[in-house]
Amino acid sequence: MERSKILEMTADITASYVSRNRVYMGEVPDLIDRIHASLQALTTRQAHQQGQAQFRPSAAQVAASVKRNRIISFIDGQPYKSLKWQLAAHGLTPDQYRARFGLPATYPMVAPVYDRSLARAGLPPAAKGKR
Repeated sequence: MERSKILEMTADITASYVSRNRVYMGEVPDLIDRIHASLQALTTRQAHQQGQAQFRPSAAQVAASVKRNRIISFIDGQPYKSLKWQLAAHGLTPDQYRARFGLPATYPMVAPVYDRSLARAGLPPAAKGKR
């Protein structure tokens, strides 16, 4: 599916949701991110099932996927504190996930705030290559 169609669908779904639900202004950007990521994930899943080229997120999408307290998965478009369990469910290692989506080797597998909270609790921060 082409990018403009996904953006159009994101706008339509967001407008429909906001018109029927109470949403605070500060929540709208995250809502848009989640809807867009979900549509991207559906598109990726369809492309994979049809044997087309694997979805590769743009640099902007990669940057937008890492939020303070969550990371948006490129597999299903859902937010997570840590991608560990989701990757295991799909039989992927962090390195395989990064390779599959063309992510840099420094791409985190744990949300920054969650990683810091683990460090404050006395747990060792995730190893740089194993995050």
